[in-house]
Amino acid sequence: MFLLYFIYLDFNTFLKQNALYLALGVVGLIVLVLSLIFFLYRFNKKKESKKNKNKSRGSKSEYISSFGGEDNLINYKLVGSRIEVTLKDYDKVDKEKLKFAGVDGFILMSNKLTLVLKGDSKEVYNRIFGE
Repeated sequence: MFLLYFIYLDFNTFLKQNALYLALGVVGLIVLVLSLIFFLYRFNKKKESKKNKNKSRGSKSEYISSFGGEDNLINYKLVGSRIEVTLKDYDKVDKEKLKFAGVDGFILMSNKLTLVLKGDSKEVYNRIFGE
C-alpha cells in the first residue's frame, strides 16, 4: 500500500513540475495532426481536379486539326511516354491545343515531331488520335 502511495505522489509531483511542457506537447501534436489532414485533403483535391480536366477535353477532330489537318499527318505512333508524329509541314502545328490535350513538351527533329508526356501516355494518345 505504501508503494502505491509513493508512486501516486511521485506521478503527481511529475505532473506539477512538467504541466507546461505536457500541455505544449499535446497542443503541438494536435496542430501537427490537423495540418497533416489539411495538406492531404488539399493535395488530393488538386489531383482530382486535374483528372477531371483531362477527361473533359476536346474531340479527336480538334486535335487532328492542331497538327494541320488529316492531310498533314504522315505517320504517328506511341513509344513509351512519347508520341512520335511525322508531318508534311511542321509550321502548321498548334502547340497550345496539344498542351490542352495533355502534352508537356515538344521535340522537333528534322524528320519527326516528338510529343513528351508526363502522365498516362496511352490516355493522351487515345485522346488525340482516338484509337
